[in-house]
Amino acid sequence: MTDVMATIGDSIAQYGYGALFGLFFLGILGMPLPEETLLVFSGFLVSTGKLAFWPTLIVCFLGSVTAMTAAYWIGRTLGFAFLERYGKRLGMGYTLYKKTEDWFNRVGKWALPLGYFIPGVRQFTAYFAGITRLPFPTFMLYTYLGGLFWSVLFVTLGWQLGERWEDVFDLISRNLAIFFIALLVMIAGVSYFRHRRNMKKVKQGESK
Repeated sequence: MTDVMATIGDSIAQYGYGALFGLFFLGILGMPLPEETLLVFSGFLVSTGKLAFWPTLIVCFLGSVTAMTAAYWIGRTLGFAFLERYGKRLGMGYTLYKKTEDWFNRVGKWALPLGYFIPGVRQFTAYFAGITRLPFPTFMLYTYLGGLFWSVLFVTLGWQLGERWEDVFDLISRNLAIFFIALLVMIAGVSYFRHRRNMKKVKQGESK
């Protein structure tokens, strides 16, 4: 991880905010990049004075939501065929792909903001939003708010932690992932039982 971040740090030092935007854009689209670690590392660079806080935050946010929007329209226009054909080339594991599909079908729009906090899942949620033709305004609301919170949280974390960012981040990111997975499962459970209750009411109404 240290070597990877050193390479990323060199790219940012050489190409500035453009490199930061590109890294987030490619990572969200499916390239195997550690986006959360990159967010915190960007905050660390802010603490050293190599980057400024607000431009860093804006670039990280725009890079992620631009990629999510592109993925949405890819999913909406090309559908499952794109993921089936190019998923493995982009480093997307098939098991995780199917798991995310199942979660999205059950949780729907809530998978968009919560999925940011689950490594591997966020690369799929926007594609499934497009494939299932979730209305674009709804997609924008949940995705952009989730992306803003995600960016603010981790960039600020890296900024405040400074030199300690790598030691503390692993512990925090693991616990956050567990928390948001549990939250997704809870929402899925509530949605399932609500669906069953509504179906039962419909059947009762038809039988009268």
